Amino acid sequence: MQAIHGDPLMRVSSDMPDDVIVLHDALEKLRAHKKGEPLTLYLKNCGTALRFLQVHLERCYPGEPIVLDGDPRLMERDGKPTTQTTSARILHGENVPAAENESPYITMSRRIVETYPNVSLEADWSAAAFWYEYAAIQGGELELEGIKEDSLQGDRVVVDIYAQYFGVQTEFVPYGVLIKKSQIPNQKSQIAIDFDNCIDLYPAVALTCERLGITLQATGTERLRYKECDRIEAVQKHEVSNDHRMAMALMCAGYPVSIEEQKCIAKSYPGFVAQFNSLPSGRGGVGFITHITPIKGVNDDHLGKKHALSKLIHAATSEYVWLHDDDVILPPAATKPNLTLLQGKDLAADLYILPLRMESSSLEREKEAVLEALQIAEYAAIQELTMRMAKAGAPIMCSGANLIVRREAWLECEPDLHPEIPSGDDMFLLEAMKKRGKKIAVMDEPDYTAVVRPVTSWRAFFRQRMRWAGKAPKYTDPEILRCGAFIVAVNLLQLLFPPFILIKFPVEYSFILRREPHTKWYVALLLEILYPFYMLISLLGGLFRQKKW
Repeated sequence: MQAIHGDPLMRVSSDMPDDVIVLHDALEKLRAHKKGEPLTLYLKNCGTALRFLQVHLERCYPGEPIVLDGDPRLMERDGKPTTQTTSARILHGENVPAAENESPYITMSRRIVETYPNVSLEADWSAAAFWYEYAAIQGGELELEGIKEDSLQGDRVVVDIYAQYFGVQTEFVPYGVLIKKSQIPNQKSQIAIDFDNCIDLYPAVALTCERLGITLQATGTERLRYKECDRIEAVQKHEVSNDHRMAMALMCAGYPVSIEEQKCIAKSYPGFVAQFNSLPSGRGGVGFITHITPIKGVNDDHLGKKHALSKLIHAATSEYVWLHDDDVILPPAATKPNLTLLQGKDLAADLYILPLRMESSSLEREKEAVLEALQIAEYAAIQELTMRMAKAGAPIMCSGANLIVRREAWLECEPDLHPEIPSGDDMFLLEAMKKRGKKIAVMDEPDYTAVVRPVTSWRAFFRQRMRWAGKAPKYTDPEILRCGAFIVAVNLLQLLFPPFILIKFPVEYSFILRREPHTKWYVALLLEILYPFYMLISLLGGLFRQKKW
């Protein structure tokens, strides 16, 4: 509008969006252009500048040897007229008849023509969408300056979308808005949104749905194929593809975006990366999950594992903590940068039960090889039972060796974790969560499977099992008690009536094979024969002796 009216162009600085700078520089060069001289305007990957300048050259520089050039992706963009083309025609004073259900971008252009030069600049609602995405997924409270309630922009609809579907509430204040995630009692599993009038919101909304486990039925997205990248494909593949909106959407969803990939964000929002990185630890992508590993003699003050857990969790600043034992091999996902939570899973849970897998150690002495094989088979059966029951909505086991818990939920449950009993930090936590009605979820994926090693002597084996059994008298959860009683009864029945093993063995062997498909049948059979005896030894021993750590 300034160029059309012959007014001085607004000043630009390096901290402004690249799109603004590109268009500004092109208009400055046009003002200095001498009639008849060739001129090439390089527009990088700025589709907005391309659309507006196509109309501007047609109206103000007809027949001039001026070429619009840009990055390869810009040259691939669909040449059909868009809403930006229509906006440019309106800005140039063309009488474009109003259409029914007119695009908000067109309405905004009409308003600008009517109010120029008294229109005030406002912050970009399409850029604000990424902070709404962040709040919906990561939680927390954010202040956004410069956003107006009575905005001309169609993307202001982000307020309604995130309030209705994702529980992000907006409070308009003099300087902008305050947004905060609230809980939705009955969050929908499937939603439908027409993006025809808010196409730039798609990456943020689509990734929000993915991370919250919501199925999105999107319409009006055809133009996304011809943006800075094919945004529909980029969302599906979690690719930046040199697209500023994809980079911001992926970062706010917790996906890793390299420093090199972040550079494209300057196209529309140069300050985004600094603002994102300035968020408090535990609220941004980098610190969203704290990994906690109690280590004897290091962070337990020689008072045991539960003391170490309490100390470390109280000191944590993240929303979630990922608990590990000091002797486990961490899951692949635990070593990834900018990790938040499992991609595409529900993020509303208070406790995530994660899988474990036992792998043989390097020791090869025969007596220990047999013991290792038996432990691996037993562990596989326990893990299959654990995951099946949890997926069925009746969790009865979990392991503190590999567990993700919401920090505030753990602190709420801490009084019920029995500090007087050295063991049971995990099972008592599970009981406390169920007692309080907390949401418990399962992540049964290979990337989230930690590896543990079998003990290498029968003495260590029984000492470990006695420690596990020693906490049983304190269990109060009905489902846990019923499951424990059933297991004891089944094994007692086998002792009293040995042929019962012919019924019991096929069932338990199928459980083992689901987790360890290469387990030999005779190893599983030996485990079945010995199991009732060592179960009784462990139960009796656990009642009379408990080991610290």
